[in-house]
Amino acid sequence: MKRTTAIVCLSSLLITAGCSDSKSGSDGKPDPNDEKQASAEVVQKFAAAWIAAWAPDGKPDAAAALTDSPTTFGKRLDDVDTALVASTVKVTPQGEPNCTDGSTCTQELAVEAVLRGIGTMKWTSTATAVKVADAWKIKASGDTIYPGLGDANYLKRVRAVPARASILDRNGTALTTNQPVVIVGVASGNVATAATYAAFTKNLDVDGKKLAARAKASPAGQFVDAITIRAAEWERLRPTMGKLPGVLTMGGTQSLAESSSFARSVLGTMGTATAETLKNAGPMASAQDQVGATGLQYAFQQQLAGTPGGTVTLRDGKTKMTIKVVYQQKGTVGKPVKTTLDRNLQRAAEAALATSKLPASLVAVQASTGQILAVGNGPTATNYNRAFQGRYAPGSTFKIVTSAALLGSGETANSTLPCTNTINVFGKSFKNYDGLAAYGAGTMQKAFINSCNTAFISQHGRLPADGMTKAAAMFGVGRDLDLSIPAYGGEVPAPKDVVAEAASMIGQGTVTASPLQVALIGAAVDRGTAMKPVLVPGKDAAGPAASPLPAATVAALRTFMRANVTGGTARVLAGNGAVAAKTGTAEVVQNGKVVTNGWMVGYRGDVAFAVIVEGGASGAKAAGPILKNFLTRFK
Repeated sequence: MKRTTAIVCLSSLLITAGCSDSKSGSDGKPDPNDEKQASAEVVQKFAAAWIAAWAPDGKPDAAAALTDSPTTFGKRLDDVDTALVASTVKVTPQGEPNCTDGSTCTQELAVEAVLRGIGTMKWTSTATAVKVADAWKIKASGDTIYPGLGDANYLKRVRAVPARASILDRNGTALTTNQPVVIVGVASGNVATAATYAAFTKNLDVDGKKLAARAKASPAGQFVDAITIRAAEWERLRPTMGKLPGVLTMGGTQSLAESSSFARSVLGTMGTATAETLKNAGPMASAQDQVGATGLQYAFQQQLAGTPGGTVTLRDGKTKMTIKVVYQQKGTVGKPVKTTLDRNLQRAAEAALATSKLPASLVAVQASTGQILAVGNGPTATNYNRAFQGRYAPGSTFKIVTSAALLGSGETANSTLPCTNTINVFGKSFKNYDGLAAYGAGTMQKAFINSCNTAFISQHGRLPADGMTKAAAMFGVGRDLDLSIPAYGGEVPAPKDVVAEAASMIGQGTVTASPLQVALIGAAVDRGTAMKPVLVPGKDAAGPAASPLPAATVAALRTFMRANVTGGTARVLAGNGAVAAKTGTAEVVQNGKVVTNGWMVGYRGDVAFAVIVEGGASGAKAAGPILKNFLTRFK
């Protein structure tokens, strides 16, 4: 059958053979008695019809009708197209016909066929035009399509896909390798039973109802794929799933990490090509290929995959033996993608997140360079990279930025900031988190380590309208992160009024950031300069994201964050080295209800980090234990 999956724009150039001594009849049509003119005309029409026949969804009928045996030639032409998997073809008549008598002429055809997923195959065949009664026809021979085909021989295409290259960590250690997988599916039609589809839902998290609908709508005899899993996982499921009616499997290989959750949202996933992923994979990919679907596997698909090679052989129709190799294209191996990830730190992040019962993310970066060391999204495997793409109110972690803004306005670490139970700003009442009792007058450092909202908001009059926006920019917040995979750099809009300004000072209102960006805030304090994040060196922009922070501001913030661990809201991290940190609790509205997200940001040595727990009661209670677990796993 003719394949119909390729979607290609076809263009062709037909060179009309000119015969200076040919004459037309009185009606302007070629004179059938002028063999050169008549032969050239039918060859030209045949070439155009051949091009149309091998176009996507093309039919061989028009080309076959120009031959002396339409029934046999049409199928022959279509079979060769299907065997080659040609996506486009150019057929160009060469020179003038060579006529041996008044009823037989030959003319060469230059053929270029683009073999989907391999390359362009070129050859020259010979079209023989014969006069049948008063009409000229193309002799229905396989040699017209390819020399040597004759009546029985055939062409055989073999495509060779090179092994996919690995994604590497910062030390060159492979984070992905080619591993055996099993594609699990069902037979089309009504072969599978209700119990079969229920098992897909229960054991493989596949929507059984949707799979059943696909199976019933598919043509008879087809394999309807449902999910691709690791071979080891299928061995575990085989005793129960393998015996169910209609279950079918196919083996294969995929580029996989050490576990289904390991850095999944960053490294990405593989899958059988879809319309979108096939387009991203480039012209040498095939609809049957396993290609990158998400993450770095998708972003660097063509580099990792390399280019396939292939051969086309002419084979004997009776013995099936190869007569000769008529086309050969060498493939090129893919090139690894080296990242800044550290495998050991990534393992530590995965293990720490596994302890959470709520959706959580952890990001660790090298403060001195901005290079990303670990990215985890848990506690279960997910393709959604909330660590990079999540848009969250940063809550009290943003008091790092607020402190910098106030320090830049002339205040000092010892400036007095009164901590009251509530504070009213133009009719809007703000309060502290439930565990904090008002303590009255205190320094900025005390307000920081106790995370007193009202103390910071009391100073909103000291800042200009764009004060928080400018302070955030010093930490790189609000810029496009421009990473190899999507990432959100946060936003601190100029407040529309003083209420919005007050909310921004405690990381609420219109202020948003991703966990990655919050980790970079911690890194800016550690280094003294905000750095651009880097995941793939040489691909991602590197270097400072802003001018260095004022030295006095850096010194104060470092003192604040260290004191917060030794005697403030981040004391859960005490005993894990010289850790500096800030907790945060952010209120958000979900489904009409106010819930809180728990945050923690900080650094130790040259490693800065941030954790968010969706629905966490507070930063100390929800994010703190995860971060403590992470810190105990590396020096």
